[in-house]
Amino acid sequence: METYEFSSVFELGTLQVAPVHVRIEQLRPIIAAHTHSNTSYEIHYTRQGRGTVTIDGVSRPVEADTLYITGPGVVHAQTSQSAAPIVEYCLYLNCRRSASARSDPFSLFAETAFWMGRDDGRLLPLLEHLIRENRQMLPGAAEMSETILKQIIILLTRMYRQDAAQMPAPSPAPLLTRAGFLPIIEDAFFYRYRTLTLTDLSRLLNLSARQTQRLLQQNFGKTFSQKLTEARMAAASQYLLSTALSVTEISERTGFSSIEHFSAAFRRFTGLSPREYRRRGRD
Repeated sequence: METYEFSSVFELGTLQVAPVHVRIEQLRPIIAAHTHSNTSYEIHYTRQGRGTVTIDGVSRPVEADTLYITGPGVVHAQTSQSAAPIVEYCLYLNCRRSASARSDPFSLFAETAFWMGRDDGRLLPLLEHLIRENRQMLPGAAEMSETILKQIIILLTRMYRQDAAQMPAPSPAPLLTRAGFLPIIEDAFFYRYRTLTLTDLSRLLNLSARQTQRLLQQNFGKTFSQKLTEARMAAASQYLLSTALSVTEISERTGFSSIEHFSAAFRRFTGLSPREYRRRGRD
């Protein structure tokens, strides 16, 4: 994984944008279902490979040049084919509308929770230019990055307008404090759900356990335990439906001390035993 972080904040029309990072990543076989905070937007561009993305329970094929954007509250999971793993460019932004009541073309970006389509050849050069500027740290890289990021938002807004029939209902994102913590939190639950503890997360954030719990409630409406259970159950569900791993193996991979503990937790969360869930999902 190759990650480049941003520190600047800029405005574009009524938008206040705090870009977080851009990544190049070869996806693991299974990326469990997850959501982002209420100001977070991820721009996913598949550079190569094949797989599927599941959005709010609906699976869609993904291949080279597939582009999709996931905004606040969108539950999404990814499966990458082992024979042709997905290599993805991912741009993570925190974005909200300003207090101004006026509307402009760019407010559409913040109001769009999900969009999926194909790049027509305009987005990829911008992403590659953004990566190149930050990889090489050329003079004026920060200023050039801001210019490129604005171009990306403008381009996506135009794509949304051209495909307005597929838009979900608008849902403006509210102001969120301490936005820089959000990718740390999401990555922790996303990649470390097997062993993550509240103490671990607090140390990553350099906060107390109480401050961390408050941050989780403010941004996700969940406690640490609820977020951890959600992450583990999402991963377990993906494993059950997408692999031939035994329930015991899945229990171990998702951080449970015993198959009995895992099965009881899974039944409480889904209303089904792991084996029932697998059987119904494959019928």
